[in-house]
Amino acid sequence: MLRIGLAAIAILLLASSSCGDSDGPPAGTAFTPENDAPTAPVTPVTPVPKPGAVPEAARAITQTTTLGRIVRRAGESPQAIMTRQITGASCTDGLMTIATSGEAIYAPLACSSFWDPNTTELFVGEKASISLEATSTRFRIFIETLPGAQAEFTVAGIWVE
Repeated sequence: MLRIGLAAIAILLLASSSCGDSDGPPAGTAFTPENDAPTAPVTPVTPVPKPGAVPEAARAITQTTTLGRIVRRAGESPQAIMTRQITGASCTDGLMTIATSGEAIYAPLACSSFWDPNTTELFVGEKASISLEATSTRFRIFIETLPGAQAEFTVAGIWVE
């Protein structure tokens, strides 16, 4: 019985190896996976100088910082952990300001890329987690509210007071 089982496995292995790879391209064709496409070199970014409208006491964010977090699990209500309440949000003369219950966040941004009044209503007054990302390739602010609204801004620098 064992010999029959081993023989059957050997036949299956031989048959599959002689049929070729069904996931690959037909014989004689070139194949380049999408993930192997050449990438351009990444240019490091540096923050712009601190805008004059940013308070002197505000400090530059130089490493990724998270202000609170929201844990979501299927079938359960979201859990807010050390979140901030967004108390105000504006953009004036190319400077975005997000005021929270714990701090104020400043970042250069084209005001045309900021929230319109209807979107602002989804965020102001809500508990939120805020990620201030500072890497060698970008500065990014990601905001998520407890009810589920999300916003992402790629900016030229981030300051917090």
